[in-house]
Amino acid sequence: FIRCSASSFAGGGFPPFRAMGQVFASLFNKKPACDIYVDIENAQPSEREAKTYGEVKKVLVDNEKVMKLIVDYKGCQKLCQQAMQEPSPETELAAFEGLLKTIDSIQKIHLHSKALGDAAKLLLQALGRDDTKQTLEDQEALVKQFGDMLVFVVDFDQKRLECPQLSNDFAFYRRLLPKFPKHPDLKVKAEEASSMALFTAKSFPMISALSSATSECMDSNDQVLPMIGTMANACYNMLSKKSFEKGETNLFLAKAMTGAIVLYDNVSDSGVFVRSSHVQIKDAIKLLKKDFSENPYLLNAIRYFTKHFRNDCPSNIQALFD
Repeated sequence: FIRCSASSFAGGGFPPFRAMGQVFASLFNKKPACDIYVDIENAQPSEREAKTYGEVKKVLVDNEKVMKLIVDYKGCQKLCQQAMQEPSPETELAAFEGLLKTIDSIQKIHLHSKALGDAAKLLLQALGRDDTKQTLEDQEALVKQFGDMLVFVVDFDQKRLECPQLSNDFAFYRRLLPKFPKHPDLKVKAEEASSMALFTAKSFPMISALSSATSECMDSNDQVLPMIGTMANACYNMLSKKSFEKGETNLFLAKAMTGAIVLYDNVSDSGVFVRSSHVQIKDAIKLLKKDFSENPYLLNAIRYFTKHFRNDCPSNIQALFD
């Protein structure tokens, strides 16, 4: 078990009541047990997991196709620029028809984010139980699926950051939409476009979708947040103990750990960087810095995809990123 060490009171540094508070903090704010081994290379669903596993699999199977949409996204920058610089019915129609192809991709991405949120709720309810350690070890296939989900959101949102044109394309599409409401190839109409606007404006939309779904689960299940912390710690534990030989497996664990850290911070009121957090955050950052230096976007994800890094992260933890 990993314990959160109490601060030293030697020399009367704290008044008695504060010292007592520190003692209680050390007793009740322990990190969840991370001595967990999950055979993610060979995990198969048990009878207990089968129903949830099957439902989640229907969503995760589209991860690769959706990832390809963002990787291959070309946008419609030239046609849009021409329509803005030389507005005319002809240039605007050309831009609108060019945008229709990109909007189809954006719509598929948006729909997948909603499906991912629904699948996350199924996983979180199944894994968020009182005995988190035993629950995770008994449901290896669901843990692997949760890892797949975390890896996907980290990878997707990293690519999304490299694609700023997507937001501009969608904004211009909405601007032109009232002019071509009866276009024969129109699929995304005004009402759906309005619901997609907030999604396309986000720099890390998949993490936001997963965070929203997680927050909903937390309203009725107080074991969800500790479970996410345990997931991060379990990934760290397997990496630090070198439980697997394959580089591919270890990179999967590093990404899943990063995703769990980011998700934890986005749904926790106090964040992942405080002492009362369930996550071994310092150890995780040091491990990524030491063993995954060729993948700097993992540390960047913790730095930029979290809510609390800029204003609430202690200076000693921020220094680890230098």
